[in-house]
Amino acid sequence: MSRISRFVKDIRRLDKSAFSLTRGFRAAAFVIAPIIVDFAIVHQPRLLVLATLGAMILTNTEMQLPAIPSRILLVACFTEAVSFGLGTLAATTGHSLTILLLGIAVFVALIARVSTNWAPVGTFTAIIFAIGLGLPGYSIQSAGLRALFSLIGMLWALIGVEIQRFALSHRIQLSGSDSAANEQPRPRLDVLGSALIIGIASALAYAIGLLLGLPRDFWAVVTIIVAVRPNISSTTTFTSMIVIGTIVGALIALITLENSNLYLRLALLFSFAVMVFATMKVNVILTQIFLVPFIIILLNIYYPGEWYLSFIRILDVAIGGAIAVAMVYLRSALSGSRLLGNRTP
Repeated sequence: MSRISRFVKDIRRLDKSAFSLTRGFRAAAFVIAPIIVDFAIVHQPRLLVLATLGAMILTNTEMQLPAIPSRILLVACFTEAVSFGLGTLAATTGHSLTILLLGIAVFVALIARVSTNWAPVGTFTAIIFAIGLGLPGYSIQSAGLRALFSLIGMLWALIGVEIQRFALSHRIQLSGSDSAANEQPRPRLDVLGSALIIGIASALAYAIGLLLGLPRDFWAVVTIIVAVRPNISSTTTFTSMIVIGTIVGALIALITLENSNLYLRLALLFSFAVMVFATMKVNVILTQIFLVPFIIILLNIYYPGEWYLSFIRILDVAIGGAIAVAMVYLRSALSGSRLLGNRTP
């Protein structure tokens, strides 16, 4: 089979067994609830949108590994919320220091990938640090508010997870109990090497975003964190799937934002959230198609009128994807050179 045929087969692969509308509705209900409360009662969208963002991050953490113990998810609520605040604080420093802090934070967070159970926590701790660093409106005060309201959203999402687990426990025995920690740890040197590469690549992507003046440069960083894989083939395939899904999703977002009806946007936001979580692990392209318009609509509630973010999202993801592939290729080339050198008599 040729490389092109294998690539096409990989991006078209669907894991239909991973599709779950029940999971999608549960997750979406808890993720969207803070925004609904805001428009119905509180009228503080900038704060409760942060709770929705926190709920989404925690829900994503849990869905990467459904067997993740509840105690780890509880810790994740605090580590991820604090990381959001620290990322916001890092953005208040000078550009050079901000770039350095981002690289270090991503590297440190991703060391958690040594453990299967802690790997999702490390990944999303790194992601939300980048989000905190890249969202405009950063200050010491906003750092505290972001940490607090994202924590509220995460704890709220954790309640949703626990309710579903309790319901399922009456039908099947959850493999995700606290005793299900028989994970096979990844070699420490591999994890450290990967974390270092992703940290350097993230700092580079953020520096390029600053240089180009991109308004949401953290998207390039997030792409790198999720796209880098152990080898060049899987990284290229995964990155291509993210880019394809992002392009389609961004076009859907543009069409959606043409309608200014708030209630319709909320309905679409809920619908996209349902499909994001229902299709998670089914196919990366499919998930991205629903995730991108969800994010764009959510940000337009937080920062009204920024319809152009659909185009920025595509550009950022393309930059992040290109850097991810380049860094993995460079690592592969250097590893090959060392092996060749070791074999030379």
